[in-house]
Amino acid sequence: MKTLPLLLAGAVLSNLPLAGNAAEASSRITRVTVYPGTAVVDRTARVPAGARELVLNCLSPQFDMASLRVEGDASIRVGPVTATNRPRAEESACTASPLDGRITALEDRIAALTAEHASQELVLGLLKGMGAPAEGGRTPAPPNAALAATLSLVQRTGLDAYQQQRRLQREREKLEQELAPLKAERERQQPGDGEVRQLRIQLQATAEGELRLQYQTSGPTWAPAYRATLEATAAVVEMERQAQVSQSTGEDWSGVALRLSTGSPQSATSGPSPRRWEISPRPPMPAAPVAMAMAAPAPALASRARKAALAESADSAESMEFAVQAVQGEFATEFEVPGKVDVRSGGQRVAFALGSQRWLARVKVQTVPQSDPSAWLIAEVARPDGVWPDGSLQLVRGTQVVGRTVWRTGERAQIALSFGRDEQVRVQNLPVTQQTASAGFIGNRTERRVGRLVEVENRRRTPVTLEVLESTPVSTDEKITVTRQFTPAPQPGDWQDQPGVVAWTQTLAPGQKARFSAEYLISHAKDLQVIERR
Repeated sequence: MKTLPLLLAGAVLSNLPLAGNAAEASSRITRVTVYPGTAVVDRTARVPAGARELVLNCLSPQFDMASLRVEGDASIRVGPVTATNRPRAEESACTASPLDGRITALEDRIAALTAEHASQELVLGLLKGMGAPAEGGRTPAPPNAALAATLSLVQRTGLDAYQQQRRLQREREKLEQELAPLKAERERQQPGDGEVRQLRIQLQATAEGELRLQYQTSGPTWAPAYRATLEATAAVVEMERQAQVSQSTGEDWSGVALRLSTGSPQSATSGPSPRRWEISPRPPMPAAPVAMAMAAPAPALASRARKAALAESADSAESMEFAVQAVQGEFATEFEVPGKVDVRSGGQRVAFALGSQRWLARVKVQTVPQSDPSAWLIAEVARPDGVWPDGSLQLVRGTQVVGRTVWRTGERAQIALSFGRDEQVRVQNLPVTQQTASAGFIGNRTERRVGRLVEVENRRRTPVTLEVLESTPVSTDEKITVTRQFTPAPQPGDWQDQPGVVAWTQTLAPGQKARFSAEYLISHAKDLQVIERR
C-alpha cells in the first residue's frame, strides 16, 4: 500500500495515458469519524484490471477538495483527480432511494394478489354462466343421477372462490397499508434539486484492487446525552452515555463504521504568543475642544437593547441545537459505535448508546433553609477520567424519572448530582427574635442581632446523611464587624470555597430530629449607611 499526494501526482505520473479504459465504479462509505461540526469520511471503490480512469458519481459537493487523499493497493498507480459538480437531476443513480427495493417488492406482491383475485373472479363468472339459458332459451339439465353431485360441486367451488377473494382482499389491504408509509418516507427523503460531485481519477491498474478515498466535510455533528440512575440503597450511580448524530451532506451513510470524537480537526494548533508590556510616562493631555456630549441612551432604550441582544444570542444558541464544546487539549475521547449503522442525509437525529459505567456515590440529603425549606437528594461521585463534553442529562431515581439538567464536569474533584426532593425529610424554619440596639459610650454605634433556627426531621426508615447550608453575613469593610455563633459547630472553613457559606453535617437516625442555630451580631457606626446583598 502506498499513498500518493495529489499535488505531486501529475509530475510523478505524467507518463500515464489520460484516455483509454474508463470505469464508472460504484463506491461505498466504509467509515465516518464525526467531530463537533465536521466529519472525516472514508470511501472505497473496486478498480478492475487494466483501468486507466475511474469515475465516481453521487458524491457530496460539500467536502473540501484540499483535504482529499487518494491511495490504492500496490497494483494501482494514482494520477491526477478532477472534480466536477453536476445537477442531481441529471444523474438518475443519485436520485435512487434505499427504500426502492422494499417498495418494489411490496408492489409486486400486491400485483400478484390482484391477479389471483381476478382469476377467482373468472371462476365465479364461469359458475354463474353454467346456469344461464342456452341459445334456444332453454337451460340444459343434467341427468337426474348427477344432479345432486353437480350442485354440490358448484356450491363448494363457489364458496371456495368467494373465501379466496375475501382472503386476497384482506392481504392486499394489509400490504397497501404497509406500502403507504414507505412511499411517504421515500418522498420525504427524496433529495432536492441540488448538486452532486463527480470525481474522475486517472490511474493505472495492472491488476484488480481497491482504491481508498478520505475527505473532510463540514456540517455533520454529534451531541452527547447522558442518563444517571441512582440506586440509593446501594449508593451507586449508573451513568449511561448516549450520542445523537445528524448530517446533511447529501450522502447517505449506509452500513458504515461510525466513530465519534470529542476533538476537532479544525481547532487551533498553537497558543497565543506573549505580548510586549511597556510602561511609559503619560504625555500631556491636549485641551479638550468644547463640544456637546452625546446624550446617553435612556434607561428604557438601553434595557430594550440589552434584551434584544440577549434574545438574539438565545436564538443563535437555539439554532445550534447540536453544538458540542470542542476539547482543546492534547488528547480527545473517541467512541466506536458497535456494528454497522445508517445515518441518512437530511438532518434526522439518530441516537446511539455508547455504554455505561457504575460509580460509587456518597448519598446525602441537602437543604438550604434560608432559600427553601426543602430537602434534596444529592449523590456525589468522583470526577470521571477522560473527556466528558457538556450535554443533556436525564436523572432517574430508581425507576422514576425526576427531571433533566445539563451535565458539566467542571474542575472539582467531586461532582454533585441532584435527584429531586426527598419528601421523607422535613425541614422547618423556627421563629427567633431579631434585636437592634445602640452601643458605645455615647451610643455612637448600631448593633443588630440576627438569629436563625432550623429543625430537620428524618421520617425515613433508614438513616440519612444530612447537610445543612447556611449563608452567613460577610463584612466587606473594616468599619463593619460581624460576630458569628453556631450551635452545633459547623464544618471548619467555607463550604466549597464560597465565602461566608458554612455547612452542618450530621447523620440522622430514623425518626430523629435535629436543630441547628446561628446567631450574628452586626455592628457599625451609627451614621454609616449599610447595604445588604443576599
